Amino acid sequence: MGRSFYHAGRSVLRISKIAVLLIIFASLASTLPDAYAQTTTIADLHYPFGVVAGSPDPIFVTATVSYRNAGHSYLLVVGIVDMGGTPQTVVPGIATSSPDQCAFQPTLSAFCIITPHNSSGPEHVEFKIGGILGRPLPEGNWKLNMTAALLTSNRTIVENSASSALFTITVSSMILTVKIPAAITVTVDGMQQSPGPIQLPISAGPHTISVPSTAQVDNTTRLRFDGWADGFAVPNRTVTIEMSRSYEAVYVTQYRLAVIGEAVSATGQGWYDAGSIATFSVAETEPMGGILGLLGGKLGFQGWYEGNQLLADSSTSMIIMDKPHTLTVNWQADYTIPLIISGVVLIALGLAYFAIRHRNSTRRGRPAKRARSR
Repeated sequence: MGRSFYHAGRSVLRISKIAVLLIIFASLASTLPDAYAQTTTIADLHYPFGVVAGSPDPIFVTATVSYRNAGHSYLLVVGIVDMGGTPQTVVPGIATSSPDQCAFQPTLSAFCIITPHNSSGPEHVEFKIGGILGRPLPEGNWKLNMTAALLTSNRTIVENSASSALFTITVSSMILTVKIPAAITVTVDGMQQSPGPIQLPISAGPHTISVPSTAQVDNTTRLRFDGWADGFAVPNRTVTIEMSRSYEAVYVTQYRLAVIGEAVSATGQGWYDAGSIATFSVAETEPMGGILGLLGGKLGFQGWYEGNQLLADSSTSMIIMDKPHTLTVNWQADYTIPLIISGVVLIALGLAYFAIRHRNSTRRGRPAKRARSR
């Protein structure tokens, strides 16, 4: 039992020493930006720009750490250091990585030790910090530094292997809430937010809020901006924040009415508010296409169909837009005039043919005139 406690104590001590070294290199890397990033690189750093003071929710910080030329039994160390504290410390939190997993982790510490399987490669790291995982955050700018380095088999940091990425998270007690449908994306001060309602920590002063006038849900459904709940009618607005404020953008669902089939004169197609009544119409007759149309062929209206069901038999009708509707016009072909014209033409050709034939036969039946003698 005593031996196991001894080994555990030595492991914790080694991890503590590595953490102290990481803090030292974080400070050096932040002051000497040209002296690092030779064998490790931090990229794709993602973190929230602002959080709510006192929120119990942890903050997610992710990055891709690439390393190269790692020797045998080397370790990759990545951690987040609080640059604003005195002394500087590793931020409390939880760390994970992939494809390799963090090993020898101190309890509740944003600190990851990875055993690479190759001499070079990328590691995706994720840290959960703040909230219930750390101390309550005061308002202001929380200055942090993600630092990575390679360790030798002797647990010493490889010279010039440390890389660093400084970032700042704003902690604010003022919250801007924008209530919108899930399909809508709001833009605040030129920054596009995630789709749907937002709660955004924000500083005092003027801020611009912008929502789209329309947003497509799919090819047959969309949302139309109908104004702000407080009466402001324009989708783009500037507000002055002095305390936590909430705004709601009101949207109306619209459905599309479409008409398919030969219906050149059809009217009423387009977008309609949900629950409204759409009026659509078509001419009683329309000319056929091609040569039959030139000869006077017509299509006579027979009815409106939706799918295989007859919806209306009047050329002008109405429908409640409780969903998207696609209507098909059914026509009855009328060949009367082309047939009459064809018949007249055939008769005329026949008469002309017999007239020519009769004239030719008459000429052949006359006797030839004798020549007069002088």
